[in-house]
Parts: sequence; C-alpha cells; structure tokens
Amino acid sequence: MKNTKAAFYASLVEQAAEAFGQAYFVYQDGQNALQYVNGAFAKMFGVDTEKVLYDATGLVDRVHADDRDFLTEQYHQLQNSLRQSGIEFRIQVPGQPLKWICLNCAIIEMEATRYITGYAEDITKRKEYQSNILKFNSKKNSTLEILSHDLAAPFNNIEGMIKLLEAELKSANPMTLELVGYIKENATKGSDLIRDFVDNEFLESSQVVLHKERVDITQKLGIMMDNYQHVGDTLLEKNFTANLPAEPVFVYLDVMKFMQVLNNLVSNAMKFTREKGTITVSLEPKSDTVLITVADNGIGIPNHLKPYLFDKFTKARREGLRGEKSVGLGMSIIKNIVNLHEGKIWFESEEGKGSSFYVEIPKN
Repeated sequence: MKNTKAAFYASLVEQAAEAFGQAYFVYQDGQNALQYVNGAFAKMFGVDTEKVLYDATGLVDRVHADDRDFLTEQYHQLQNSLRQSGIEFRIQVPGQPLKWICLNCAIIEMEATRYITGYAEDITKRKEYQSNILKFNSKKNSTLEILSHDLAAPFNNIEGMIKLLEAELKSANPMTLELVGYIKENATKGSDLIRDFVDNEFLESSQVVLHKERVDITQKLGIMMDNYQHVGDTLLEKNFTANLPAEPVFVYLDVMKFMQVLNNLVSNAMKFTREKGTITVSLEPKSDTVLITVADNGIGIPNHLKPYLFDKFTKARREGLRGEKSVGLGMSIIKNIVNLHEGKIWFESEEGKGSSFYVEIPKN
C-alpha cells in the first residue's frame, strides 16, 4: 500500500515538473547512457527520451564547442565536491536559437554505485534580459563619467572668472558683490553635485551581496569601451583603445559590480590624463585567471602617495586635472569588490609618464 501511494505521489510530482518545464535526469557515473530523463529534459535538449537512455552521445553534441572544456572541469569538480549548482553553459539544438542552460546536480551513492542526478533550467531569456540591462547600465556609467569630467571644466572656469571679477569689483556696491558671490556659490554647488551623483552610484553598487554568473568578459569590455570611444573622443579629446581577444573569455563574476570597478578605473585615468592622451584597456586570459589592465599616459602618481592609494578616505586623494574632487573612497571600494571576487589589484606608475592598474581574478 505504501509503495502504491509513493508511486502515485511520485507521478504527481513528475507531472508538476513537466508542467513547469523542470528538466530532471539521473546518470550512472562512468556510463555512456542516462538512467532517467523526464519529458521536459528531452524537449529542452531536443533529444529522443528513449534514445538517450541507451546512448548519451547526442547530449554532448548539443553543447557549444567553446563550453565543452568548461563542463569537463565542472564534472571533475563535482567528483570532489559531490554537489555543484549554477553551472551555466550553452547548447545548440538544430533548428533552434542558441540556448543558455543552468545545471544543478549532486552525486548520490546507492549500493556502491555513484549516480549523478539533478535538474536543468533554460535561462536564455534571463541571460538576454541581464545582457540588455548591462548594456544600458554600461552606457549610463560611461556617459555619467564622461559628462562629470566634461562639465567640471566650465564650472571651474566660471569659478575662476568670478574670482577675477571679485578682485575688479572690490569697490562696487554691496548688492553687486552679493550677486557675484551667489554665482560663485552655485557654480561650486553644480560641480560638486555632478561628482556626488557619480560617486553615490558607485557607493551603492558596492553595498550589495555578490551575485555571480558565468559571463563573457570580452564582450562586456567591448561594450564598455565602445561607449567611451563613441562619446569620449569627441567630448574629452582623449583616445580610448581596447586590446581584447577575438574569442570569448568566460569568467564567474558579479557583472554589474565588476564593470563598475572597471568604469571607475577608466574614470580615474580620465581625471589624470591630459587632452590627446590615451587610455587603454587590455584583457589577457591565463590558465586559471584573467588579467585586466587599465593603462594611461597621464601625469602619474607621486611616490609619496602610492602607499596610501587603496586606503579608505585615503591621504592619496587629489583633484583631477579639471578640478574634479575626490572623497578618497573610490580605490578602497574597487579593492573591496576585487577581493570579494577572490582577486587581486595592483598598480605601476611613474610621474609624468602615466599609470597602469592590474586586476586579476579567477575564472571560476
């Protein structure tokens, strides 16, 4: 009786899984066939249910060629950890658009036999949604940084001219001096307001728990640098270049926060690079890590400030070439986010020749 009820409830659960598109599977470790897949799994991968129970080769063929080595690595990790979640990869079903799949699985031992069981989700729509958000967010961040630097100059010019006016109008009536002082005060407020807004955007992004996902960092850097190249060359009279690999480079990271880090590094380079100067972002994939470099040929960092650069409210804070203010938090937040990604950041700089910042993070 109990077995009958258990089978009945198991059937209900399986029907619910089918209704919600939850794709389940059971695989005997070391075999070339699956022991069980439900209909949702077969539909997701575009395979025949009965066929994969005898031969799972067709499933491997569905996996995108660039992701097969990654899945092999995840399989080896699973052998040690016994549980893996959030494994994101791409599959290509003939006649269908490319799909993103998220796999969650565990190893269960029964009667001296190891089984890999779990479920898969189609996250294609979520990936597309996140990609669009990131694209607009990257454009917003780069535009804000460019505008903050570009608008700082006229406000500073206004303040400078007002100082000259004050000197010339020493003998003017009190009303005139009061009006000049009012203009000076508002010019300062305007400049501070723009920078405060950009700084607060960065501060807010650093105060949320990391949400890591598998991301093509080559593509994300390309989008970011396109924004700077298309807008910055005209407004800032600076050259923005990107040295990126031709092929995708996948990394597990919180893409929103990590791209804020890189935007902030580019922003700092802009602050201390003169017109016609060059800012270059490079990506170098290594065996287990990726190395990202943000380099400029600006004014560099004085030796006496270097030891304090990553301190909170650092003594190394200084105004940019256009008078951009600094509260001394940016570099400490950058280091914190890099540390949360289990990475490291360092720099090389020489006065009058420029600076290079290096960010290295693990791929997984």
